[in-house]
Amino acid sequence: MTALSDPRLSVLIAVLLFAGPASSQSPTPDEAPWLQGATLDRLEATRLHPLFTPTRQPPVVDETVDTPAPVAAADVETVPDAPPELKLVGIISTTDSRQALLQDAASGQIHRLKDGEKYRNWNLSIVDSRTVAFEQSGHSQEYKMFLPIR
Repeated sequence: MTALSDPRLSVLIAVLLFAGPASSQSPTPDEAPWLQGATLDRLEATRLHPLFTPTRQPPVVDETVDTPAPVAAADVETVPDAPPELKLVGIISTTDSRQALLQDAASGQIHRLKDGEKYRNWNLSIVDSRTVAFEQSGHSQEYKMFLPIR
């Protein structure tokens, strides 16, 4: 067997031919545009503070940030939410408290709310034995129970 017919030798020669010139040359700016302008002076912070050291901190920036002035509550006009879509089913009056039974129109769920309690940012007030009112931001919505049969 000759030296040229040995497959291990031909692989070694191929590796040396391809790897040799690549390791001795640095890429040109056209081949690696991200390296343009990168000098050792500009990479000093990376050399002095390696990326994965626990003491590495971001640089301190001495820029002032303009924060907008706070808006006074009187300057903002509050728009009330849509009144809840509820049906007054009943009012429970005891010596200690009054509660309203309200049915959600969409789900059919019954809500039991005390006088003065909130429901979706609307305050409930029980007006009389057949009427409740929800109030929010000066707006009011009344709900009446069915009229009695005579």
